[in-house]
Amino acid sequence: MTKNNKILYINNEQQLKKTFVNIYEGNFERLIRYAYSITKEKELAEDVVAQVFANLWDKRGRLYKIKEAGSYLNASVRNQSIKVLKEKAKLSVTKISNEFNDHDLITDIIDPESLLMGKELARLVSKVVANLPPQAGLVYNLSRNDKSNGEIAEELGISKRTVENHLYKVLSKLREALEKYFKAKS
Repeated sequence: MTKNNKILYINNEQQLKKTFVNIYEGNFERLIRYAYSITKEKELAEDVVAQVFANLWDKRGRLYKIKEAGSYLNASVRNQSIKVLKEKAKLSVTKISNEFNDHDLITDIIDPESLLMGKELARLVSKVVANLPPQAGLVYNLSRNDKSNGEIAEELGISKRTVENHLYKVLSKLREALEKYFKAKS
């Protein structure tokens, strides 16, 4: 199967299946534990590992390109776990948002003082964003329109790292402004 945990080139379908089964059996339990350490849910961890192996099977003709199977699987499980957790968080936010769409529920929960404070905070955020350098403001606004850092980088013709740096600076400025705002209110 491997030499120093590197998958050798296999051109026989039956040998490829055997190699895949060996990789699966040799790593499944360990990967479930690793996924569980990230997701904190047994069923979610099992789904993550199943998806990783399904993806690996889809790429079975290129298994030999994997330099180190253990590292590849660990990275795949980590990335898939993060992806699943992000999707789960988005679904939770959407569900909560949908629950608050009922007008009667909103008026029962939000009092006029909270509404006023929300408007003040919105003005504060708008002011901070307006005072940003043009590209940083553009990156921030695009990120708030459900665009990924990669999509923003592609659209603006800059690197993903530059997008991340802009967002870090913008969020730092927002944090500073909010800290000042809440200290003044105390």
